[in-house]
Amino acid sequence: MSQRRGQSMPPYVYEANSGNERNRCTAALCMSWKFFTCLLSHITLVTLVVSYCILGAFTFEHLEAANEISVKRSIEYIRGNLTEDIWKTTSGIAVLHPENWTMTMEFKLLEFERELLEAMKARGWDGNEDEKQMQWTFAGALFYSIIVITTIGQWNGNTLQIFSISRDCSPSFTIEFHKI
Repeated sequence: MSQRRGQSMPPYVYEANSGNERNRCTAALCMSWKFFTCLLSHITLVTLVVSYCILGAFTFEHLEAANEISVKRSIEYIRGNLTEDIWKTTSGIAVLHPENWTMTMEFKLLEFERELLEAMKARGWDGNEDEKQMQWTFAGALFYSIIVITTIGQWNGNTLQIFSISRDCSPSFTIEFHKI
């Protein structure tokens, strides 16, 4: 029996035969050992990664939906307040004095613009106030989950090492980014 064949079998199955041929039972056991080894190592690992990505997608979608709805509601509230302020100001100030009205409206519109820019930059508002149209779809959340799992890394001083699955399983896929 060749060395390679002997190494692929579990230790308790290997018995030195008098000939070079394996019997059918040993060959079947060897093939089943290879099959289950592949099944338990590779397929299970891929299944766990895919499950992590899908579970992460549902989690991200659920967590971000509430935040997105609250941002949209706050923008709707801000816009409603501006409309009400403009109406009160217009009915309170004599329109015959356009300088006063223009200066007041300019101040209110600049404040509204500042609040909109802050909502876009800091809170991620996309300009849409419809609560049924969400930015975080399942596909977007799945993509984000995949990005998170592929950028998990380990920082060692000047080098950031990013691993595809884990350092022990696939060291050939190690990518190193050096600090410049």
